[in-house]
Amino acid sequence: MASSLHRFPFVFASFFATLGVICDAWWYETFWTSVTRWLLIGVVAGLLPELVHRVFRPSRPGVKGLARVITWACNAVLWTSCFGTLHAWSEASFRSASILPLVDQSAQPIVVRGMLDRTVSLRRNPVSFGRRGADESPWQSQLTVDLQQRRVEDGFEATDGKVLVYVDGDLSQLRPGDRMEIYGWLHPFEGPTNPGEPDLRPAYRRRGLHARIETKNAGSITLLETSSNPIASAVASIATRGRESLLSHTDDQTGPLAVALVIGQREFVDPKTRDALLATGTAHLLSVSGMHLAILVLVATWIVSAVGLQPVSRFVVIVAISALYVAVTGGRPPVMRAAILISMLLLSTCVRRTSQPLNTLGVAAMVLIVVNPMNVFSVGVHLSFLAVITLMLAGRPIAPGSMRSELELQREAGFQSMVDASSSSWVRNLKTVARFFAQMAWLSGCVTAVSLPLVWSQFHLVSLVSVLTNVLVWAGLMVALPAGVLTVIVDPIHSWLGAVPGTVCHLALRYMWWVIEWTAGWPRGHAWLPSPPGIGVALFYVVMAASLIWRSRRARWFRCGWVLVWGVVMFWVSTRVAALPPNTLEATFIDVGHGTSVIVRTPDRKIWLYDCGRMGNRLGTSRDIDTALWSLGVTRLDGVFLSHADADHYNALPAILDRFSVDVLITPPGMLEGRDAALADVRSAVRRHRIAVREVSADVRDAWVDRTGMSVLHPPRAGIAGSDNANSLVLRIDHGGRALILPGDLEPPGTESLVSRPRPPAGGVLMAPHHGSLSMDADVVLAWARPRQTIVSGSRRAARTEVEAMLSVTGSGVHITAREGAIRVRLNGSGQLDIRKWLVSPW
Repeated sequence: MASSLHRFPFVFASFFATLGVICDAWWYETFWTSVTRWLLIGVVAGLLPELVHRVFRPSRPGVKGLARVITWACNAVLWTSCFGTLHAWSEASFRSASILPLVDQSAQPIVVRGMLDRTVSLRRNPVSFGRRGADESPWQSQLTVDLQQRRVEDGFEATDGKVLVYVDGDLSQLRPGDRMEIYGWLHPFEGPTNPGEPDLRPAYRRRGLHARIETKNAGSITLLETSSNPIASAVASIATRGRESLLSHTDDQTGPLAVALVIGQREFVDPKTRDALLATGTAHLLSVSGMHLAILVLVATWIVSAVGLQPVSRFVVIVAISALYVAVTGGRPPVMRAAILISMLLLSTCVRRTSQPLNTLGVAAMVLIVVNPMNVFSVGVHLSFLAVITLMLAGRPIAPGSMRSELELQREAGFQSMVDASSSSWVRNLKTVARFFAQMAWLSGCVTAVSLPLVWSQFHLVSLVSVLTNVLVWAGLMVALPAGVLTVIVDPIHSWLGAVPGTVCHLALRYMWWVIEWTAGWPRGHAWLPSPPGIGVALFYVVMAASLIWRSRRARWFRCGWVLVWGVVMFWVSTRVAALPPNTLEATFIDVGHGTSVIVRTPDRKIWLYDCGRMGNRLGTSRDIDTALWSLGVTRLDGVFLSHADADHYNALPAILDRFSVDVLITPPGMLEGRDAALADVRSAVRRHRIAVREVSADVRDAWVDRTGMSVLHPPRAGIAGSDNANSLVLRIDHGGRALILPGDLEPPGTESLVSRPRPPAGGVLMAPHHGSLSMDADVVLAWARPRQTIVSGSRRAARTEVEAMLSVTGSGVHITAREGAIRVRLNGSGQLDIRKWLVSPW
């Protein structure tokens, strides 16, 4: 223990600092209760060593060691108390912001004044895609603002807090320190509204953000005073001009990658590109990390060495470059950690002292905790430190068991050197290259294996091609990053100076993207899966950490076997579909905003999806639906029903087909033949995944539909005169003497066609047609269906009181996803209904 403390003091210090933050976060109530607890613990820890010294007299034989251990333990407790108090202070500061009492679940107009906290983050405006977005600004700006004042009646009062402001338009000309007035709507950061959906509020909390403000356009922001901080303005200018320089020398595909890779603005990358990077294990390219800084510092070291600078001058130059790069890329924890490691390494070289990598990593952890105690809970920080520790351990040779074995290894190395010396130069070079790539593959494989549980649990993904992909893209990264940085430096001087490095960066990124696209398309190269249980993830790392005590070659085989066994067991556990009560029909109405998606599970263990889309989903994401399905352990769907050709009912289907195995797609006649661009994407995805398509209608008997136990009530084969809504596919599922009716966006004249059919049994469940629209002839449909419960899948507009009044006129209970989150309906064999609402009582 004494030896370990002497060699790795900061490793132990960072461990107990982390423990203090975790303990305080667990029991925090108020600042003074936390401080009182830590003060009492600290007083006991401070007095205990003196008490032991007086009572047990450590000078006596056999007692000295015990007294020393107690002293170490008390010092550790004192250190833990200090960082627990630091977390309490940080939490109290956050909760005391005067803006928090104003934030509730309903949006409210607000006028505030504040100061821009950091460089404006620019991204593509998601509503500008497609024909409907032609009049919208192609850019959306995100501003982090420290509040100073809030308008009340005819004046302003002091207020504080930090908000995230969304503005349609390019406001990248603003600089940190600029003072501005903002007109907009104040919103809270909303929690999950669906089962399995991640809670993003802790991520905003780590950034110190209290709320968000949405504005109408850039005209809602008025600049009151320019920044008086020249350093922050200069850094923001470098980032802004660098983004423009990179985009001017790249295309639509490589440009966003270049901006994310070089200056850390990953918001430019669209969701499809993110998915491809996740699938190939190269998502780390989007997060400026230690690898990026290491490449940059390596190139800088070559340059300063060629110039002939002395170690001290070299240290100053490289540390200055690292600090500037950290500032330009936003000061994220992974790159800060890398900058600290590199600085400590260079400093040890200057003072001619040996650097202990793990101890230096402990220093970096300490700095990150002091800067922001909430970094302890960041998965990105966990992955960053986990990758570095793995590289340190995987690249270290196994300690020999005896002097004899050490001599034997030295003889083998000497013999191999003699063999290499007798070979021709091209053979030696070939062997050197082969050894380099073998080492790269080994290190990449180790990092992939060790990070597997965290990546799987957070991103629902297991990538089997990540090792190969990372080895292949490494060469492109070594070229693209320095070339991109050089472009940022020289292009503002003159565009022709940036043309050569910009072109080199573009070509290197084009090569990297080709590799990523190629490996992402491999069959079975990656799998989207439900997350493993948290206790399984913890068990993985406990066993891995314990295995580090075993220092032999057999330990490597044990770890490889443990990764394989753990992966197989967790796959079996996580992909077991959640059991239903016997003889029960279940329908889960997912909260997708203005749109529809219903997961239907039947008593015969079939799983169906009725519609999958939402309004405004121009990029075709399916995250809400994915997580709801994964929360049930689902990886395969027996079929997907599409009600009609409105995009808010099907635009997530291509993403669904990428993540889940689907047996058949069921549509009303001719639905997929439309000319809408989103339908073209659906047709392409159906062909790519070779999904069978079945068209069904109300007047044509279909044996396959009869076998499912469902019935199609509308439309007829020839359709009816009217819109796509009027021809929506109406699905009826009978169970326990009741009926579940899913009518899509049915509206007149389709409504008249539906109610002319035989009535279903009373007391069932009806999904309100057309998201509860006031123009859907609700009274006619309700009188025909006589439901006991009516579910509205819609946005905030559907939560209006007049909608509930319209749908409850026949005595039906009304449940609205926009107000209650996901809604789960269960119908048992005797016809009894059970309804659970996610925001009221999460199941």
